[in-house]
This record gives sequence, structure tokens and C-alpha cells, in this order.
Amino acid sequence: MESMESIESDIEILNSRLRLLSWLYEEIKIFHPELQKILNQKGQNLPINL
Repeated sequence: MESMESIESDIEILNSRLRLLSWLYEEIKIFHPELQKILNQKGQNLPINL
């Protein structure tokens, strides 16, 4: 069983990744709006439990 510190560390890493992906998505929407549709289409094809 994982320790609480390990789980907290994993959550912190996942939150950091989510913030980075959100930032990248916002940058794409601002500077390359034509890519937004492509990203949304690709995202729809990802498995839900990734």
C-alpha cells in the first residue's frame, strides 16, 4: 500500500500536468485557432480512462 506522502506527490504531479495542458490549450486557442478544432477532434477519440 502506498504511503500518504507518495499519493500526495502523485496528485501534485497530475495537477501540474493538468495546469500545463490547460495553459497549452489556451495558447493554441489564442495563437492558432485553426488547431483548436483538430485538438478537440483528437481528444474525442482518446479513451476515457487514460
